[in-house]
Amino acid sequence: MKPYFWAVLRHLSIRNFAIIRELEIDFQGGLLTVTGETGAGKSIILGALSLVLGERADTSVMDGSQEKCVVEAEFDISAYALRSFFEQEDLDYEPHCLLRREITLSGKSRAFINDTPVTVQQLKELGEYLVDIHSQHETLSLKDRRYQVEILDAFAKSGEKLLAYQTAYKAFKEAEKSLRSLESSDGSLQADLDFFRFQWQELEDASLKVGEQEDLEQEQARLEHAGEISKTAFEGAALLKDAEPSIHDQLSQLSGALRNLIKVDARFESLHERLTSADIELSDIARELENIADTTPADGQRLELVVNRLNLIQSLQNKHRVNSIEELEQKRFWLEDEIHRIEHLDESLANARNLVVERRAEATKVGEVLSEHRASYIPALEQELVSLLNQVGMPHAKVHIALEKLEQMQEAGLEEVQMRFSSNAGMAPQPLHKAASGGELSRLMLCLKSILAENTALATLIFDEIDTGISGEVAAKVGRLMRQLAKGHQVISITHLPQIAGSGMAQYFVYKEVRDGKTHTGMRLLSDEERIQELAKMLSGDNPSSSAMANAKELMLNG
Repeated sequence: MKPYFWAVLRHLSIRNFAIIRELEIDFQGGLLTVTGETGAGKSIILGALSLVLGERADTSVMDGSQEKCVVEAEFDISAYALRSFFEQEDLDYEPHCLLRREITLSGKSRAFINDTPVTVQQLKELGEYLVDIHSQHETLSLKDRRYQVEILDAFAKSGEKLLAYQTAYKAFKEAEKSLRSLESSDGSLQADLDFFRFQWQELEDASLKVGEQEDLEQEQARLEHAGEISKTAFEGAALLKDAEPSIHDQLSQLSGALRNLIKVDARFESLHERLTSADIELSDIARELENIADTTPADGQRLELVVNRLNLIQSLQNKHRVNSIEELEQKRFWLEDEIHRIEHLDESLANARNLVVERRAEATKVGEVLSEHRASYIPALEQELVSLLNQVGMPHAKVHIALEKLEQMQEAGLEEVQMRFSSNAGMAPQPLHKAASGGELSRLMLCLKSILAENTALATLIFDEIDTGISGEVAAKVGRLMRQLAKGHQVISITHLPQIAGSGMAQYFVYKEVRDGKTHTGMRLLSDEERIQELAKMLSGDNPSSSAMANAKELMLNG
């Protein structure tokens, strides 16, 4: 489960990304709003931020120049529990964390954390801690029951209990998989049994010994050259001691002559000793040659036995596709184990079925604990949701959250969450995919984010036009809720509504301009006067009236 913290995006730098040539922008905490004309490039800036957070990239992000695309984002994480992530990933921890993504002209991607090269996956994992980007796509996912159970678990802080259940569930599914494997192989293994027994008996009868093949190959070579070996050894022994004169006789004669000169010249003493040693060594060699000549007879019958044995070994190696007797022995042991396993398959099946029953019971028991924990938090979540929905213009909102038992347990638990909703008086809550409009879903998601932020300290929140489908007083209420949410978090809202834009503690303006015949996107922080002018334009058009200017000032003051 991710640690509870919130981070602050301090600076964003974009170079050569789509129609952004170069952009440097600083951010502060609290609620920040981003406005601009349709098509000005707000989604492009968000895309660049997504890129540096680890999203997939390709050469389509290049701006057409001959320089690489570089996006950098700096976060202040000094107060948050992220040190363990850096230790786990073997990265240097810095309170001001710098993420960088580079895309070359060829499409090659490089990622960095604090100037240390990392994988894109590492960048993405850290990015998920730092920023939570919410868009209309995520609003649609609110209708998904899997997403609804994730919301309930986040509110209920079910992390430890969910992990315990998923561990038990995984063990249960592994036991089921093993049982299915045994059941599916039952018939084929019985058919294999006779063949395995034949192979094992063949290897058993061969009585193979480690090192035997090498010894036999050496013996084969000796037997095939027995005549040559015997003749050479006999002739060598004769030359050393039996010839007239033999080498031994000649060395003895020379040794005597040297011995007589020792008294005359001391240098001959060491030569005499060496010659005596050589004579002794040659005598030993002569005896060994005689022994080789006597013990290497031509033996055709033995040669035939050796060749047949080697052929048997080679045949077994070819049959089992191995290269040594050691591997043949390993095959014999494997066959022995397989035969034993198949012969006791019924027992194995019974044990596997019992294990499935045990693991299912364990997972069910742990799952029931998770279910009870979830159920205990539902009333509080319903109550908080209704209270916040009332604040954003739905005074008759009703929310009903139920745990519905599944026929079979799943990875998320023993049941699924069914969130029902109604915004109208006298109408019973209905499933979200039937009851809620796009605008209502957006407000419901905002309320959920607000609740989760209070309980889990979310990362920097970015809302990408979550205000779709609302206007007027409802938009103003949504803006106030965002501002309340931003008291403990950095919240960035990309909006087209002046009521929400005016709620921000600061407002950024995204614009397009033409330079050197090319369109470029820019972004800048508006001054108070510029904000009033921009809000007035959002209220009444490009030439705002004095009343629109007054309304703009009021939006800023009341926001």
